[in-house]
Amino acid sequence: MKCSFKYHFDRRTIWLTALTLTLFAACAVLLYALYKGGFFSAWFVSFVMAISALMVLSIPRRIVLIDHKLEIQCVFDITEIDVREIVRIRKVSNRRLKRSIMIFGSSGFFGYYGKFFDLRAFETITLYASEWNNFVEITDIYDNRTYVSCREADELIESVLLAKANAPEEEE
Repeated sequence: MKCSFKYHFDRRTIWLTALTLTLFAACAVLLYALYKGGFFSAWFVSFVMAISALMVLSIPRRIVLIDHKLEIQCVFDITEIDVREIVRIRKVSNRRLKRSIMIFGSSGFFGYYGKFFDLRAFETITLYASEWNNFVEITDIYDNRTYVSCREADELIESVLLAKANAPEEEE
């Protein structure tokens, strides 16, 4: 069984990405106009390029369910969750994540992804979202919580529960 769910950017994400890129460009132009040469210009450009490259490589692309593995595929990284290790999967509203602070990752630049700190539960959560809506919470046996955004949330939950019911008890 193979199911695939694509991530879709919403207007808020597109605007935040455009605003961030515009801010980077404005800072670069200002730096070029006000500060001629030197290590500071090179350092700034290198820093902005490195951060942008890290963000682009971490953009979530799709959620794929292959047999008994749930894969969250980013541009360069794949996070795998064994469906047998999933304790709970459910839809949650975006209000659930209002009181979360980004530790490392992106908060609107090509999506919302990375490690966040949940102030309600005082724990670290992992977020893979391209829009600030349609969240699905995945809790595993290690009590790790992962949030994904999926416009077909009901289908994703149903597919994962079906895969979990059909998964073999023990992998050899």
